[in-house]
Amino acid sequence: MKINSGNNILNQTLGQQDNLFKKLATAKRINSAADDAAGLQIATQLSSQINAREQGARNVYDGISLARVYDQGLQAIQENLQELNVLTIQAGNGIYNAGDRQALQQQADQLLDNIQQTIESTEFAGKGVFTQGGEITFGTGDSSLSLNTEDIATVLNDNNLFDFNLTDSSQLTAALESVQQSLQQLGGLRADAGATINAFEAAISVMDRQRISESEARSRIEDLDFAKATSQQVANDILTQSSISVAIQGRVQQQQAIRILGG
Repeated sequence: MKINSGNNILNQTLGQQDNLFKKLATAKRINSAADDAAGLQIATQLSSQINAREQGARNVYDGISLARVYDQGLQAIQENLQELNVLTIQAGNGIYNAGDRQALQQQADQLLDNIQQTIESTEFAGKGVFTQGGEITFGTGDSSLSLNTEDIATVLNDNNLFDFNLTDSSQLTAALESVQQSLQQLGGLRADAGATINAFEAAISVMDRQRISESEARSRIEDLDFAKATSQQVANDILTQSSISVAIQGRVQQQQAIRILGG
């Protein structure tokens, strides 16, 4: 019985040592349901939530990038409109003749071409930013955030911007109203884009805090306490060596008894 008891202790100790080596190798306290079934289930749920938040944050970062491209395009158009505004006021100078106004019109046409090119070429992920308006949604996992964009060509056409004429002094008032109304509308769109960027960044900040809290909770459940595990390993080493000595001694005693009985 003593020999069997010594072997049982040795087998148990070796099994514990093997399990401990796995934990040290993975730095995880829980490597299977056998280690802690309830803890594994909770850690798995937390991992799912963490992964969802990480993807949600990536979605919102894409939204921020799109909003910034949208705002930068609006800024470029706004800058051309500012120059058109100056040219329109300049064209109202009474000392300018027809040739002077024609020169101003050529400058205005170049600015209008710049605006058209910005509308057509501003893209994000291969899609036109200004060619169609609407709501673009970015899922966060728990909810969603949206960026509203405008079809800028339609907005400017509604203001008759592309019928801009500086050669006819009777149309200068209409031209000035067109430019200033367009500037006001684009200013409002830029303000909306800026507010959206701020909202997206605030949402990411919340998601990051939640993800960090959940990661800490998961770590407390499944991560290994290295100090405790190392101490346990040392204790198991001592117990293993003792069990081996006991088993060897038991076998020697058994062999001696067999020889005596056989003699």
